[in-house]
Amino acid sequence: MKNLHYLYLLLFALSTLACTSEKEENETSTSIAEKSFEFEIYDSLVIDYLGNLALMDISPDGKTFLLQDGNTSTFLIGNETGELLYQYKLRGEGPNEYSENPLGKAKFFNSEEFMIPTTGGIYHYDINGKFLKKYQLDFNCAPQLIVGSADNLMVHGNQIYTSIPGRGTDEYGPTGIEFQAKSQQVEILDLTTEKYSPAITFPTTSKFSSREKAYPGLSFFTNIGLSEDTLYLNFRNEPKIFAYSVSDLGNLASTKIIPFPSFLEKVPKDDQVSGSFEIKDIFVGTINRIIPIQNNFFLVDYLSGLTDEQFDKGM
Repeated sequence: MKNLHYLYLLLFALSTLACTSEKEENETSTSIAEKSFEFEIYDSLVIDYLGNLALMDISPDGKTFLLQDGNTSTFLIGNETGELLYQYKLRGEGPNEYSENPLGKAKFFNSEEFMIPTTGGIYHYDINGKFLKKYQLDFNCAPQLIVGSADNLMVHGNQIYTSIPGRGTDEYGPTGIEFQAKSQQVEILDLTTEKYSPAITFPTTSKFSSREKAYPGLSFFTNIGLSEDTLYLNFRNEPKIFAYSVSDLGNLASTKIIPFPSFLEKVPKDDQVSGSFEIKDIFVGTINRIIPIQNNFFLVDYLSGLTDEQFDKGM
């Protein structure tokens, strides 16, 4: 397929959050993408392993690397010198394995343990591969889209923030106006009580809070990010970042528009949910990941999307 050269990393800044009250969305975030930046490779990691390795996470102390072979789902643990410390498979039907589909990358809980988000709940292992705990969901996970490379499990003290979908969809469905009005986009796992609780409805400054237009499920796949005491939300087909204080998730702290040079958004015709899937929905503007970095800067991994003409030519 042609014209799929739309993968960028956009670097931009957000102003400091005022978490005591919601900021109105009145200006676009400051874009510095046009300025000259050079990413310098100052270190590298070489693992003596033949396979399709992907980096999942780096331990909080920076000394241990969690990797996975995409061909075999094998987990590998390496150290900062590239030495392979452990290698094992965790997916299967055994008593210490997970059988459900993973919902994203495994993430370190601390420097000796990591967690894997799945459609059945969150699995907890130590770096030796020993099973520690499964935190079973108390609702049926109902994803519209599964992205194996999603980075949507955030650790903050004794609480885990995730975007596991499905709570309440047996009541109001997985899409539609009622879903947009009632669904909550974040699940919080309290490790003390071992219970999940929902948080954050679609922000009022998001198009997905609309009561007039019903959006397809692919459009609002949720990305999350965490920096110190601020939780960031972004939806797959909306060029905005929503910020919340972790101590006050009921109130939106700020909304900022991401200044993409080009980003194609899906625009529904009315409030009716389409029963059919359109392949074009996959090729609209897509935000894959938001990465908060220091001093209110973000890296954004995105695809600008294909116009109808580009899509037709490519197909």
